[in-house]
Amino acid sequence: MRDRYIPAFITLLAGAITCIVDIYRKANLLSSLKRLLLVLIIFYIIGLIARAIIRKVLEAKPNRSDQDIEDNTEDNIEDNPENIIDDNTEETIA
Repeated sequence: MRDRYIPAFITLLAGAITCIVDIYRKANLLSSLKRLLLVLIIFYIIGLIARAIIRKVLEAKPNRSDQDIEDNTEDNIEDNPENIIDDNTEETIA
């Protein structure tokens, strides 16, 4: 849910930096606004790409160690059937 703010944050940060640089350089208003619009569009697209990458990385993947444990227990049961104890065996032992 928090990842939906990533493009907006990146865009606003880039826009603020652009405005500060233009004020410092005392740039013309029209050229400054054109540059700001271009920067906002470019960095919004970059933010969307970053959000997609972050979502893909953070996606829940099946844990490999859990699958290995399940596979190993199935292999052990198939290899050693005498390890399986059922209710009838317990009654005859007791």
